[in-house]
Amino acid sequence: MLYRFQSGDQIYEITLERQGDGFQATIAGQSYLVEVLDAQPGQLSLRFAGRPLILYWAARGGQKWLSLDGCAYRLEKPVPRATRSNLEPGGQAVRAPMPAQVRAVSVAEGEQVEKGQTLLLLEAMKMEIRIRAPGPGKVARLLVSAGQVVEKEQLLVEVQAEEGED
Repeated sequence: MLYRFQSGDQIYEITLERQGDGFQATIAGQSYLVEVLDAQPGQLSLRFAGRPLILYWAARGGQKWLSLDGCAYRLEKPVPRATRSNLEPGGQAVRAPMPAQVRAVSVAEGEQVEKGQTLLLLEAMKMEIRIRAPGPGKVARLLVSAGQVVEKEQLLVEVQAEEGED
């Protein structure tokens, strides 16, 4: 069975086929033998390519979160590139400068903003990062919420420029 998922702007494909007591996983053209050693709610103990691993997971709506080897991943169903941003001419996409967690959202969709106004507060590596409006305009789309983990270059906010401000 083929599984497709997206983490940030990267799309991944994994094929899983039952093989004996385990699975054959094909990832980026490489095949691996995966054996499920134990399954608990939110946790899988695996032997992946001969190496024991513990995979923690959670799901909510169309999103899934995985933690493996000390790294956390947020996975979603892939979004076609053409629909990721629907900016009209004069609009600006505001993206995450690095992987971070959204600490606060200071604006709402439809709200007028001024150049330099704080839109979001992110936290990464114990640093606070203020995400500011690139110019005056209206918040066309707000794509994140407080507590959400975002990837580098993930689209956070779309700001539509005011008339005559292109």
